[in-house]
Amino acid sequence: MATDGVKIIDGDLAHDVYSTFMEMYDAGASIQEIKAAVEQPFDAEDGFDYEIYITVYALALWQTGQLTQDIIAEVDEAIARGAGVKVWQDENGAKEGQKRQRELEKLREKLSTPNPKPRKRRIYKLVTKFIFEENTVLTFQLPDGAYRAAILMEVFQHQGRSEYRFLASTYAATSKPNIAEISNVEVLGRKIPSGFGQYKTGLDVVAIGPKLLRSFADKFESIGKIELRSESKYVGAYSGARDFESFCWNWLNTALYIKNLGGTAIPLNELI
Repeated sequence: MATDGVKIIDGDLAHDVYSTFMEMYDAGASIQEIKAAVEQPFDAEDGFDYEIYITVYALALWQTGQLTQDIIAEVDEAIARGAGVKVWQDENGAKEGQKRQRELEKLREKLSTPNPKPRKRRIYKLVTKFIFEENTVLTFQLPDGAYRAAILMEVFQHQGRSEYRFLASTYAATSKPNIAEISNVEVLGRKIPSGFGQYKTGLDVVAIGPKLLRSFADKFESIGKIELRSESKYVGAYSGARDFESFCWNWLNTALYIKNLGGTAIPLNELI
């Protein structure tokens, strides 16, 4: 067990509960459905994690105007047990324990009065006009004069934000590729253990936001599409690009990537 910050939403468990709650709430899920998703089986002796869970859950309910007296009673019970404060004291000293106690008291005061402005469900607008379409194969030229090829695996959208996720292919030649040639190359990915000696193929993506991509979109030329199976689009590793030069790193350093970063080359025709 390790403590994070003393605030109500601090640390992995707190953020997981809160983000799951709000994402499901915005998606239209009922409180019963949300509770089933965020509620976790806690050890009867583990008052520390339970305190984190119930206080975060209660705060989310209060913010959305859904708080009930039975949840307030659970919060009161958790605070009275003092399990969280004790852990903070034992691991970080009396002052941190006192800070956590004050955070709990502030929360309890907030919960005592209904939220005057409950948070409404947010409706996020989906992007429908794309710079490049999913499954598009883009060729581009690097400073060494060789042509490379990238496959746009997906345009990922979440809460009104979008990003373009590209696969790096092993194509490298002085001439522009065509779709037939690309179908026979490999892309960077990795084998991920999935239990019982089995492995799942994960694809390593380079992600770019739309604003950045537009700044160098003219460096790419579309040569067609390769339809990837939806079940093949499983992310094995994720990296972001800051500019065109950093975007090109995986293509310029394919051998180094495979040798030092745990990657492997996966035949693209296995994913089509």
